[in-house]
Amino acid sequence: MESQSRPFRRTLVLWTALGVALRAGLLLLSGDLDLQSDEGNYVYLALLWNHFGVFFDAYRYLWPPGYVAFLAECLGAFGAAGLMAARWIQVLASAAIGASVMLLARRAFDERAARLAGMLWCVYLPLAAFTHTFWNETLFLATFLPALLQLLIVLQDGARARDRNVVLAALFLALALYLKELPLYYAAVLAALLFASGRRVSNVEGIRRATLFALTLAAAHLPWGLRNLEVYGRFVPVGSSLGENVYVGLNGEYRNYDLRPFASRRVGLVEALPARAWFADGPLADRWERAEEVLNAPDRFAENTRRGLAFAAEHPGWIARSRVKKLADFATPISFFVRHVALGHYAGTPLARPGLRHVLVLWAGLCPLLVLLGAGVGFFAALEDRAARWLFGSLFLYVLAATLLVAISRFRVPVIPLAIVLSAGLATRALDSAQVRRRALLPLVAFGALLGFLWWVDAPETWLVFRLALGGGA
Repeated sequence: MESQSRPFRRTLVLWTALGVALRAGLLLLSGDLDLQSDEGNYVYLALLWNHFGVFFDAYRYLWPPGYVAFLAECLGAFGAAGLMAARWIQVLASAAIGASVMLLARRAFDERAARLAGMLWCVYLPLAAFTHTFWNETLFLATFLPALLQLLIVLQDGARARDRNVVLAALFLALALYLKELPLYYAAVLAALLFASGRRVSNVEGIRRATLFALTLAAAHLPWGLRNLEVYGRFVPVGSSLGENVYVGLNGEYRNYDLRPFASRRVGLVEALPARAWFADGPLADRWERAEEVLNAPDRFAENTRRGLAFAAEHPGWIARSRVKKLADFATPISFFVRHVALGHYAGTPLARPGLRHVLVLWAGLCPLLVLLGAGVGFFAALEDRAARWLFGSLFLYVLAATLLVAISRFRVPVIPLAIVLSAGLATRALDSAQVRRRALLPLVAFGALLGFLWWVDAPETWLVFRLALGGGA
């Protein structure tokens, strides 16, 4: 903050405070929502931990303990009001997200882009809506984005980089991994980037930075890895969900967890989800089952992964077609907020009133469409900083690879703040430079065509969800 101008510091505080205020307003308008899907699992595990003092792992996954521990502490401190207290803490924690978005934009572009990025973050409804639910996205981003900021500082500073920033990046990433294991393997990519930046000084300096980062991260996760070793006889550093995700993603049936509630027995809105058959109809007869006979969880997950890879090798055509569908699910305008409205979860709250509901649903649908298009064009036409290109590009590719396995809009959340940064940078640079506008033409046509095709692939399901949401929900 000391390196920022006084006007920018005021702007940063102003937009951060406004974003927090808007999220507080959403919380007040949303009421006390019923728990949905994994929300119920998180709260149930937190109740068990609070009551028995023990973390009971979920059966299908080995989740990192951070978010359950957070909920358990809220229940211990506030009793019956603990869950509402957790929502308010998430609203306040979103300030770290807004500030990080603006500081990343300031580093990657300039202060004008940072101001616009702050405005976009304030009104990005699908992200804001996570603050009043019990998914871990808000706390995850509040720790993951500061890690990316510290890494960008190191990569940009080159020979002048300080060890303090490397250690802070590792500690923030360690906190993020205790909340969500998604970036576990991305840590190796970050270590490689640190090695490459240190090599500008010498090979020894590159090795020193990479190992400082890796050892700090390893030290933070050693205790939980040893806990898993004691319980399961296997060293699992933070968590393990790959086996279950392989069961879902490399199998004979297409599944989208944004859409499954609409066709579930409990809700029963439709008998079958509308979808373009060529992308969604798989070899259901060849579908393989989980390795339930393997009682040890890490071993069961490993066997699931082996079965999924074997299935993929036997059905390459289906795997390729269904990956196109999962790419479409990554770019969908559907979000958890829109899904909640369509399922009627906000019924009886001010957010369900027709006028406000229509505006919010349409805006929530436009948000991902605009920033994903802006991110693709902005990366190639406006982002000139080499360090930011490597950091942003590697994260987009990593998250995209994860979403090729599991179809759910929640999985794209880690890159949405960077998409906001790139969109803001594109807008400010294009206004000032005719050269940037010329450079943007080809990426705009290419990404516009790609996204248009992906939106067409998902159009039947998208129309169903938005029709229900605009009509008042189930």
